[in-house]
Amino acid sequence: MVFSSITTKRLVLRLYRDLHRYGSNLQFTDRNYFLKRVRSEFEQNRKLTDTQQIEFAYKRGRTLLDQALVI
Repeated sequence: MVFSSITTKRLVLRLYRDLHRYGSNLQFTDRNYFLKRVRSEFEQNRKLTDTQQIEFAYKRGRTLLDQALVI
């Protein structure tokens, strides 16, 4: 998957929203912890510039969401 800057921003924003929605619907896990952790991960990765690192972080988040795993 090749990322352009506009595509990357849209994909990352969509991932963040999807993770936030998923976290809001959690029943057996602390929602606040999950949402804080998601925000923390996104803030840590905000300064990434290397496309391989960005792609890895995106795929990691998408995989967690697709497999319904808690961070």
